[in-house]
Amino acid sequence: MLLRETSGERNRLTSRIDVMVAHERAELQRFNENYAGRVAQLRLVFVLLFGALLALSLAAIWGFYRYLHGNALRYQALEEAKQAADAANAALWDSRGQLQSILDHARDPILLVDAGSRVQVANAAAARQFRQPLAEIIGSPIQALVPSYGARSGEVQARRADGSVFTADLSIGRYTESGNSAAVCVLRDVTERRRLDELKSEFVSTVSHELRTPLTSIRASLGLVVGGVAGALPEEVRELLDIAHKNSERLVLLVNDILDIEKIEAGRLEFRRERVSAHALLDQALAANAAYAAQFNVRFERQDAGRADADVYADVARIQQVLANLLSNAAKFSPAGSKVELSLLVEAGDVTFQVRDHGPGIPQAFRGRIFQRFAQADSSDVRQKGGTGLGLSISRAIIEHHAGSMGFTDAEGGGTVFFFTLPRLVDREALPLPPAQEARRPRVLIVEDEPSVAMLLQMLLDEHGWDGMIAHNAEEAFARLDRQSFDAMTLDLMLPDVDGISLFRRLRQRPDGKALPVVVISATAAQGRRELNGDAVGVVDWLDKPISQSRLRDALRRALQGNEGPARILHVEDDQDITRVVSAVMGEEAQLVPARNLAEARAALAGTLRFALVIIDLGLPDGSGLDLIKDIRAMDRPPPVLIFSATDADQHTAREVAGTLVKSRTENRVLHDTIRHLMDAARPPGAEAGPEARQNPEARQNTETLA
Repeated sequence: MLLRETSGERNRLTSRIDVMVAHERAELQRFNENYAGRVAQLRLVFVLLFGALLALSLAAIWGFYRYLHGNALRYQALEEAKQAADAANAALWDSRGQLQSILDHARDPILLVDAGSRVQVANAAAARQFRQPLAEIIGSPIQALVPSYGARSGEVQARRADGSVFTADLSIGRYTESGNSAAVCVLRDVTERRRLDELKSEFVSTVSHELRTPLTSIRASLGLVVGGVAGALPEEVRELLDIAHKNSERLVLLVNDILDIEKIEAGRLEFRRERVSAHALLDQALAANAAYAAQFNVRFERQDAGRADADVYADVARIQQVLANLLSNAAKFSPAGSKVELSLLVEAGDVTFQVRDHGPGIPQAFRGRIFQRFAQADSSDVRQKGGTGLGLSISRAIIEHHAGSMGFTDAEGGGTVFFFTLPRLVDREALPLPPAQEARRPRVLIVEDEPSVAMLLQMLLDEHGWDGMIAHNAEEAFARLDRQSFDAMTLDLMLPDVDGISLFRRLRQRPDGKALPVVVISATAAQGRRELNGDAVGVVDWLDKPISQSRLRDALRRALQGNEGPARILHVEDDQDITRVVSAVMGEEAQLVPARNLAEARAALAGTLRFALVIIDLGLPDGSGLDLIKDIRAMDRPPPVLIFSATDADQHTAREVAGTLVKSRTENRVLHDTIRHLMDAARPPGAEAGPEARQNPEARQNTETLA
């Protein structure tokens, strides 16, 4: 029993031991399996780490290689760039040397000026002309050499290092360098040219006298002999004298043409303008040249019978010279037995003179140079027709001095029509004015004890559009001043009751006489001027007797301007230099209001200011200046328009405006006179010149205007 129990217990223990052993084996199996898995994982991680390390090593080796290779390439590129830069610098120095050599071989000083107005480059001529080493010139302000630089170009005063000055012609060329403005300045010393001009002028003056005087005697003497003053002549002698007389006429014309050309070049051709009828000019030309036409069996005929006449402001002798040139050319080139037709065309702004022939016309190849000097259509013309080829060139210059134009066209049916235009003078009374403009003319108090002189002054004033009230002594003068107001006074210093000096001082003590402009007209004007000295405030001018009509007119004009202020001119011009030139030409006689484009011009016209004249340039940044004409015509009181442009205005445009001038062909005197006449005539005295004038409804009216 005990053995069975012990055997059974042993079996149970054995079974449990087997179970435990099996369990331990199973656990050991799992552990081995886990261990093997971990070992495999570790092996994989090791392999991966090794691969990564290998890859990193390879990458590092590749990067180091690329770094070394890139440095080599960069070094090579830098080396090439350095070589290229060295080559460029060498070429630049060579080019700079060549440029400096070119500049140094120039005879005129040349300066390169940067945006800061400092000299960057100068040539050897500049060093010689300014008597200063190049090292001192380079880097110095340009104003130290040319004080007026930046304010003007053309003729300027240049200053040397020693303080001496010389006159030079300054040309400036602008360009952009590295985004900044720079300039090339070329100076040409004109001292020698001026000396030569003076010598030339003296020569022309001498030749004019030394040639014209004997030629006049020769021509006059031959004319008298041929005319029979010495009695009848044998036929053979008459023929010889006729030849001599005709050739003396040709010689006189030749000398006159050559001298006129020289005077035109020197700007010394004088003009004496006056108001004259256009019909009278044509009639005078016909009468003076009829005999010349008869030599060619040609007759002159007027073709404008019954047409309107008009007045022009011109030098009669010079216009007759132009008409004589056109008529003589027409006669020479017309067939025998034909006629030369003269006509006159009167338009709103111009008077056109026309001379039409029935000749062969002008060859096409000759048209472009017909107005050039010594121009002949064919060399045979010199012998067959005579003449120097200077007539048309001189004629055109004369017409342009009169602010006109000259040209030619083919005539219908054959032949040629030569024409020239002159600005027309018309009466102000013929131009309708708004009712609001009805007012008095400017009043001038004439203080003069001599009745005939006072009456003469009154007539002169009336002729120029002013009312003159006479006072024969100081008592009458102050009595008139108490009763009415005056715009100016003329004063004689020798009065019967009180001397003029005392009257003037008493006048200045009155409230209405403190600012009254006074023009002294007296035989003792110079003595009175010395006596008043600093007290002569408001004396516009001192005129000695006998009276100069033009000087009196100018003095009264200045007197009226002193009351009203200078007339305003709207100048539509995009070139500021031209604006400054016109302003300088007019001086204190007019106030210029600039407009650089159409927009500014329209804004000015639409404003409160009133203008006595509008000057227009045709080429503007935002359009043509002609676009303004419609705006001006739409105004209540349109001011006259003067076209002042670099291009010629066509005939249609010229008819629509008061006048046309070409910049490059217009002298300052012609520009001034044209503007002055347009303003004087178109602006009634007392017209609105500012706020004071606009508050005064009274307006004054002149007698004539340039249409």
